[in-house]
Amino acid sequence: MTRLAIIADVHGNLPALDAVMADIQDAAPDQVVVAGDTVNRGPQSKECLQRLRDMGWPMLFGNHEEYILKFGNETVPDEWLTDWWLPIRRVSEELSAEEKDYLRTLPWDHVVNVPGLPAIHVLHGSVRALNDGLGFWKSDAELLAATDVPETVVIGAHTHRPFNRRVGKRWVLNCGSVGAPFNGDLSAQYLLLTATNGQWKADFRAVPYDHSPLYDAWAHSDVLERSMVAQIFMYEVETATFHLTSYLDFCEANHLSKNSLDSVARYRAASANVVPGRSLR
Repeated sequence: MTRLAIIADVHGNLPALDAVMADIQDAAPDQVVVAGDTVNRGPQSKECLQRLRDMGWPMLFGNHEEYILKFGNETVPDEWLTDWWLPIRRVSEELSAEEKDYLRTLPWDHVVNVPGLPAIHVLHGSVRALNDGLGFWKSDAELLAATDVPETVVIGAHTHRPFNRRVGKRWVLNCGSVGAPFNGDLSAQYLLLTATNGQWKADFRAVPYDHSPLYDAWAHSDVLERSMVAQIFMYEVETATFHLTSYLDFCEANHLSKNSLDSVARYRAASANVVPGRSLR
């Protein structure tokens, strides 16, 4: 039996990664591919990067790896130097020059060829951009344009939401997120493919884990007190819901500063009854 695991969007969440790695060990896939965004958002980026490098699995370049490498560039936006973006600055400070050099070497895609099975093209976003995710909001025509490669099976990440659609001969999937799902499921999520009768069968895995070590890691850093975006990142993990854009919209609509703990508290109260996995708009 041939199996392939695709994991992505770990985002510095070590207990989620450990839970997925334990599940992968039980599933015993022949190959594992890491489809980008190992770092940033969460407080344990360095540990997650080290853990995955030790495994020797193919790892892809995501938009958050790009953010880290851009941080020291003179063209970085001035706002990135404020406390709002302190989490990304902390990751940039924590990673060594060698680790950043490693990130620069990461490819943007990876092709899996197994004799007798459809070839698989793995990427982080789409063939057009790192931040062009494959998801339910795309029409069939848009999906085909975003997955214009020779391989008939294309697997993306970036959206933090599992996805599965067939468009003609093309099969488009999204593996979901290990460390920060946005589909309302608090579990660590990844995709396991198993070969059956010359075809791949998809199993979207959701692995429960204890979130408290992640919250402890955040609490022992200084980012939660200084950076409201870190507060929102943590709230996204707590709810498995994307909140960042909704939070900014909420602050603008209510004439609130985005850099205030009171604004975050008011947003959390206002969004408490939102259906998990759906943003407050």
